Amino acid sequence: MARQIVEASPEALGTGILDIETQLRLERFLAYEAALMDEHEYDTWMSLWTDDDDILYWVPCNDDDQDPTTGIAIIYDNRRNLAERMMRLKDKTAHAYRPRAKLVRTVSGIVPLKVEGDELDVSASFVLGEMRVGIQNIWFGKCLYRLKKEPNGFRIHRKKVMLLNNDEAMPNLTFLV
Repeated sequence: MARQIVEASPEALGTGILDIETQLRLERFLAYEAALMDEHEYDTWMSLWTDDDDILYWVPCNDDDQDPTTGIAIIYDNRRNLAERMMRLKDKTAHAYRPRAKLVRTVSGIVPLKVEGDELDVSASFVLGEMRVGIQNIWFGKCLYRLKKEPNGFRIHRKKVMLLNNDEAMPNLTFLV
């Protein structure tokens, strides 16, 4: 059966279908975000976030859809908490974060779920290899993003990281997922 290429109409763009140029920019943006996290470039990574006060960085625990205000979360950070997390990660005297983990991740399956005006809801899968103090971990997960299109590119407004093993005992996360 021959594969059919379908051009998206402007009406379809509101349902999560992107033109090829926008899809490519989106994929490059998420690859860049992953590289910043892997290289512990915290200040530059923070610059990818919108300037809004209500940003959210959330890593659920036990259930991907659990209400984070009443249940347990591995991470549930607003701007203030995320700034504090960045300060701890950068602190050279914080022994729990030393030595830094060596990280490498692959981001794939980047799918726009919804496009409304200048906002995009996007899903992406990842595999993350971590090596720290002689221990190797492999993390699998999916991220749900709320991105805003701005004149200079995309910015993150919300990020939900659903680790595949979020219902299992896990070591302390001494890095960004």
